[in-house]
Amino acid sequence: MALLILHRKQWFKLTLPYWVFINGQPVGIMQSKEVSLQIPEGQYELCIRILFRFFKWQFHIGGSKKIYLQDDEHLHLHITDKERWWNILFDIDLVLWLAKLFFELPYPWNIIYEVVSNGFFVIWIARIWLIRDRYFLLKEEQEH
Repeated sequence: MALLILHRKQWFKLTLPYWVFINGQPVGIMQSKEVSLQIPEGQYELCIRILFRFFKWQFHIGGSKKIYLQDDEHLHLHITDKERWWNILFDIDLVLWLAKLFFELPYPWNIIYEVVSNGFFVIWIARIWLIRDRYFLLKEEQEH
């Protein structure tokens, strides 16, 4: 049997759970920094997803990788996302939006802020939608 070890970067204690799929079938939910799976030798399509539900609709972002495991092999996969800068900008905008609930900007600046903030949000949502199946990067590190 081969050992597949999944590692995730985790900045905060509370994080969204990652669904782990092998060949399109869900095998579990990853809520910690590291998960080990013992699986037989073979070629697999590994997919990591975050699932969102909105009433009857389901949306996901994720990433996938074809892996080949041999007996007694230990394969480490590091799960990262390539959207770090976008997420930082979105977090800054979210803090400014919350501050706007308590403070009013003077006349031309409030319009400029609204245009920039709403435009950025639309671009961010469109980008997430376009890369939703390639959001996560799965980087390989092998041990024998």
